Amino acid sequence: MKQICFCAASSFASQDWSKNDEKLLQAVEYNDAERVASLLVRKGLVPTKLDSEGKSAFHLASMKGNVDCLEVMLAHGADTMTTDSSGYTALHLSAKHGHPQCLSKLLQASCPVDVADSNGRTALHHAALSGCISCLEILCDFKAALNSKDQDGATPLMLAAKMSHSELCHYLLHRGAAVNMRDQRGRTALMVACENGSVETVEVLIHGGARVGLVDATGHDAAHYGAATGNALIQHYLQEAAQRHSWASEESAEMSSQASSPRQSLVKGKNSSPRKRKAPPPPLCAPNQEEREAYEEIVRLRQERAQFLQRIRSLELQQEKQKQERPGLEDTSLHTMEKQIQDLQKQLAEKTGEKENLGKELEVLRSRLSSLENEKENTSYDIETLQDEEGELLEFPGAELLLSKKSLSISTEELLASLQGQVQSLTQKNKELIEKIQILENYERDESDADASGDFIPIILYDSLRSEFERLKAQHTEAQAVLEALDGCTTTNEASCKLIPAEAYEHLKSDYEQQIRALKEALEKSSSAADQNSRDEEKGTSSLGRDEEKEAMGNKLEEMAKELNKTQEKYQAALKEATLLQEQIELGILSVEEKDAVESSRAELETVRAALHQAQEDLKKRDQKVKDLEGRLRDHSSKEHEEMKASLGISLDEASREKEALLMRCSSAEAEVKELRETLKERTREMEKAKGGLSESESLREEAGKLRKQLEAVTKQNEEARAQVEKLKEGHKKLEKELQASKDRMASQCIPKQEHEDALAKVRTSVADAERQLVELKEKHTATQRELADLQKKSESYRRESVSLTEHARAKEALEGTLWELKAKSKLLEQELNAKNKEFARLQTELDSVRKDAVSKETHEQMRASLQGEVEALNAKLADLGKKHERTCTEVFQVQREALFMKSEKHAAEAQLAAAEKQLKSLRAESDRIQELHSHIEDSAKLVKEKDKKITELSKEVFKLKEALNELSELSGQAAASSKATSPQKTENRLEVTSLQGRIKDLEQQLAEAERRHTNVVSLYRGHLLYAIQGHMDEDIQRILFQILKMQRLQEQGR
Repeated sequence: MKQICFCAASSFASQDWSKNDEKLLQAVEYNDAERVASLLVRKGLVPTKLDSEGKSAFHLASMKGNVDCLEVMLAHGADTMTTDSSGYTALHLSAKHGHPQCLSKLLQASCPVDVADSNGRTALHHAALSGCISCLEILCDFKAALNSKDQDGATPLMLAAKMSHSELCHYLLHRGAAVNMRDQRGRTALMVACENGSVETVEVLIHGGARVGLVDATGHDAAHYGAATGNALIQHYLQEAAQRHSWASEESAEMSSQASSPRQSLVKGKNSSPRKRKAPPPPLCAPNQEEREAYEEIVRLRQERAQFLQRIRSLELQQEKQKQERPGLEDTSLHTMEKQIQDLQKQLAEKTGEKENLGKELEVLRSRLSSLENEKENTSYDIETLQDEEGELLEFPGAELLLSKKSLSISTEELLASLQGQVQSLTQKNKELIEKIQILENYERDESDADASGDFIPIILYDSLRSEFERLKAQHTEAQAVLEALDGCTTTNEASCKLIPAEAYEHLKSDYEQQIRALKEALEKSSSAADQNSRDEEKGTSSLGRDEEKEAMGNKLEEMAKELNKTQEKYQAALKEATLLQEQIELGILSVEEKDAVESSRAELETVRAALHQAQEDLKKRDQKVKDLEGRLRDHSSKEHEEMKASLGISLDEASREKEALLMRCSSAEAEVKELRETLKERTREMEKAKGGLSESESLREEAGKLRKQLEAVTKQNEEARAQVEKLKEGHKKLEKELQASKDRMASQCIPKQEHEDALAKVRTSVADAERQLVELKEKHTATQRELADLQKKSESYRRESVSLTEHARAKEALEGTLWELKAKSKLLEQELNAKNKEFARLQTELDSVRKDAVSKETHEQMRASLQGEVEALNAKLADLGKKHERTCTEVFQVQREALFMKSEKHAAEAQLAAAEKQLKSLRAESDRIQELHSHIEDSAKLVKEKDKKITELSKEVFKLKEALNELSELSGQAAASSKATSPQKTENRLEVTSLQGRIKDLEQQLAEAERRHTNVVSLYRGHLLYAIQGHMDEDIQRILFQILKMQRLQEQGR
């Protein structure tokens, strides 16, 4: 209900203004948010109600930046769209006065960001005028329109440029404001910045893409506005921007022409004359008449030089024609040659005259340069005089106070700093101009050398092409590095993963299957041998205690468990390798690695070594057990001896069987080595065959299917091996049970001594034989290892020497492409040769005809030789003169350029001097004014002293009168007692007393009035002096003071 009341009451704001509304306004002025809230709640006031002046409490809070009061009013439903008498909303006022917190609160309260006031300006316009960058950031974050225009067509960027807020301009350009928009007068932001003389904003706008060549409605560009201000830095920036724009347009035009007709340019490069490099355009400034004349002279000299070169070329062409012409026409050509020689002599005379004139002009220009340098020194002297005058100005008695309290808008220190900065900028400009002159000289040299050399390219285009070439070169090197890395990866992969045919793979598969079967058989044999050994040990260790038997059995069980763990680890590794192979085949990799084959052979050899090592350990254990049995079986009975003999015979048989099994293993290892050798040989053959041709994709797919089937078979075999391992575990448990039973049986058995010794001898002989066989096996094993190492070296050498099929195909394709290119080139060369032969035949015929016709007299030849000598001498003189002329032209051009640049520096220095003189005049006028004020203050002080003297004199007179009155009163008292009869004298005395009392009162009143006037005058003078010190003196007071000063001067002159 309150919000409805507020909206209804806002229309009658100014009519129903009350004391409570005034209290609310005062609370907002004092930023008392609690009182504002209590007044709004208790009294039901409307914060947007306007007073007689057209302002409300809501607008005042946004104008003052009282965020707390604004929050309270917004919470009580204040309408954000209400405007004051000038048409501003609260958003406009907070942006105008630079209060970002109030701005953000209003925008958060759903206030529209692009509301326009009565002048068509949004909050962004007001923020740009106030220069508050935080307000600008908040408005841009709330998506304010950056290019909105007011009634005059000005955008926020134009207003920021007008107020010389360079940071705001940079931020608006960064957020995407249009830099080249125009107002109703056709002006851009750059023109406005140049008109106001803000160097930083001009620089920001030019870097932001402002176009210098745009023209307003009156036909003036930014350079006109910059020249009107007379700021040299602005003109320098505008000239640089114009030059960059012209160079960029020329470069784009040349690039487009090159892109549109590359073939035509090639043809022109062969046939036409070489192109010359263009000189840079002259600086875009308002040229004087002298500069125009100098530029016209340079153009004229260039044209004359071009005409001179054309004449020389035409003479050379005529000479060549004369050589080719018949001797009958040579008599007529002699006259023409003589005429040409005369013309050339005349031209030589003219050129010498021109050279003398140019020398004179050089001297004049040098004198001008010296005068300009003197003027530059005078400007430095003027700056020093300014500093001295500043020191003299500070010597006045009242000037220090007045100048220290902001009496002037710009202090002399700032002025000196600005002048020094301008001098530095002028020196920098001078350096830049010297660099430009050097560039122009280089251009002239390039033009002079362009006749001898071939085609030339402009510097900017050459730099751009050079940068593009370097960028492409860097990209090429990066690509080459990546390709080398990829080639390295592919070569390593190809070296390790060379393709093997299907037959070799089947051979390898059969070899691996045989090895797996041999390993299984060896495992079974080792398990059976272990069982038999355990049985023999059970029979032989009857006399031992049960504790030792338990310990031995525990040790054996631990060993068997370790062996089972090892077999399980090997099995898991084989499973992993099988899964890896399966994944490679599924991905389409049909390459079997040679390294894997070598590693598998090494693993098999290691397994053979481990089996041999285990057999050796078993033999050693048996020897130890036999020795133990020898010590224990000496005391046993004959029955036990017989049983022991039988068991030992069985053990001997088992040992012989184990030896046979080991021999079989060695033979199988040797056979595997032979097979490996054969497979390696087959691989080398197949690799040589593979170099000749590529295998088809269908055969590879069939091989992939076969390999998948083989992998499935290998996985099945692995599963069967797992089942066998489990069976072996069960058999191990059964053997443990049998061992315990055999131990119980062996408790009551003994063996005779002689039989035991015979058995021991047999066992020793068998052990010796086994050791011999072991030594032989070791020797064979080492030999096989050596052979394997040799085979590995050979395989690695084959890998290094061999090349993959893909590389072979790539090389073949590249060679075929180069072959075709060479064939095409050879055809073109043959055609060119034929054309050259034809030309040669034609030239030969012409030569023969010329030789036949070229029979002339000796005198004619002598005349011709003499004329040719004269022509050559004249040509040499012409060449020397041309070089001298070019040198003089370059010197003249350089000197004229220096003169032009020095003139521009002179104008800039004169403008700076004029500005400095104006400031000096203003400073002198102000110092004179200050001196007059100081003298006036001294005069007023004298007047005050005189008035003080008069007041003291009057007070003394009053004091004397009071004393006289007192004396009269005493006398009247004495006379009253003595002379009552003298009544007329009484009346006279009373009248005198009353008159004296009235006079005393008048004097007291006059004293009071004088004191009051004195205090008023002093306060007035103090106020006027304070205003004068602060720089805010009224014009009427200044006029009155000047009148007083004039009156005082007239009085002094009259005296």
